[in-house]
Amino acid sequence: MQIPISSGSLPQERTEAEGPPASSLVEAGRRWVEEFITRPHEGTNREGAVCPFVESAMKARTFLLEEWEVDPGIDAEGLVQVVRRMAEAFEATRWEGRNSVLHTLVLVLSGLTERRYHLLDEAHRLVKPELVGRGLMVAQFHPHCDERAARNPDFRVARAPVPMLAMRRMAFHDVLFLDSDPEWFAAYEERYGKRHERGSVADPLFAETFAVARDRWNGA
Repeated sequence: MQIPISSGSLPQERTEAEGPPASSLVEAGRRWVEEFITRPHEGTNREGAVCPFVESAMKARTFLLEEWEVDPGIDAEGLVQVVRRMAEAFEATRWEGRNSVLHTLVLVLSGLTERRYHLLDEAHRLVKPELVGRGLMVAQFHPHCDERAARNPDFRVARAPVPMLAMRRMAFHDVLFLDSDPEWFAAYEERYGKRHERGSVADPLFAETFAVARDRWNGA
């Protein structure tokens, strides 16, 4: 099932008897996005929403929220396969808006038990290299997620009330997440290196991060 998060329509039934109804899972994810992700938070150490692109994606009706059922016994490799299927679905979607940077797919994972939430972190680590090579970014969210804000290592920005995955295309600001690995940085530089070279980078943190990573990896 696929719904634009801005529509307000929610699934009403689940086929499985166990666990909360689909509407409560999706509603919890939707509420977290609208009440946290699209609003400012002092923990980000910058102005604007926690994610400044989400509200624009919602207005363009290119922010899609889905619920995918996973096996309660799924392991990290199984979640990697979920992410790969997610990437296939993402690239096959006929998006309404032409601005591909705003295309966003979010999955709420029903069936995943709390003691397996940490496997989302492991799956993210395993699958990130291949997705970055395709120009895609994926992020994991769950109640115990330890991912930190780019400008504030003390702020655990990815703690959501339900287990979720989010996927979008690589964007200019992703230098903050792709500078620590030579292959990740090469994929970023291929897409955005010339823009940095023109000196048209308003945010000094982006410019500095790019320059340091280029010196580090291109000289290796």
